[in-house]
Amino acid sequence: MYEFPIFIIISVTLECGMGILFGVGVGYDPILVYIASITLNFLSVLAVVALIDRLFRWKKGLGDWIKKRLGRGQKLIDKYGSIGIIMGVFILSPIQLAIIGKLLYMKPTRLLPSLLGAIILVATIYLGIALGVFKFLLA
Repeated sequence: MYEFPIFIIISVTLECGMGILFGVGVGYDPILVYIASITLNFLSVLAVVALIDRLFRWKKGLGDWIKKRLGRGQKLIDKYGSIGIIMGVFILSPIQLAIIGKLLYMKPTRLLPSLLGAIILVATIYLGIALGVFKFLLA
């Protein structure tokens, strides 16, 4: 009874990996846990992106200051930013990567699919851990 709200809270606050470990550990269907955790995590990323956009609209000078500092590297950010977001998931969480992507002024058409790919990558790894797939593959 109380496991479902805890699963939602863990999936939103501690990212999808911990939500998957909790959901599978409690005994929920792994596929449903996988999909729900990805959805909840992506919704929290969208909320963070909207919050950063609102911050930029509220504090106009902040966005201009950041753009000026990133002017020289903007072509590199646009070219390799998506790969950096997906690879960055091994170091940072998807929410932190969403903040960094917005601060680097990545285009939403590149940022959001990259974040979704990063979330799916993290969720797949944690689902494999939760189900013991890696123990089977490495043995």
